[in-house]
Amino acid sequence: MANSAAVKAPQKSKGAGIFARMGRFIRESYVETRYKSAWPTLPELRSFTLVVIFAVVVVAAWIATLDAALGWFTSHLGR
Repeated sequence: MANSAAVKAPQKSKGAGIFARMGRFIRESYVETRYKSAWPTLPELRSFTLVVIFAVVVVAAWIATLDAALGWFTSHLGR
């Protein structure tokens, strides 16, 4: 049987404190957002916005229709 002391994993050191890790996270987030992200151009942003508005209107119309139909159905069900 092997010596259990030799099998143990080495102890991790605590490393940087919580504020140092938070600072590093904020710095890395800023660098990634500012320099490594691909931002849309203004025409792309406009077209994406129109697509989102259209999708919201379609889904709202679908939900309103479904709500009205189910409301009508349940009101006639109890008669």
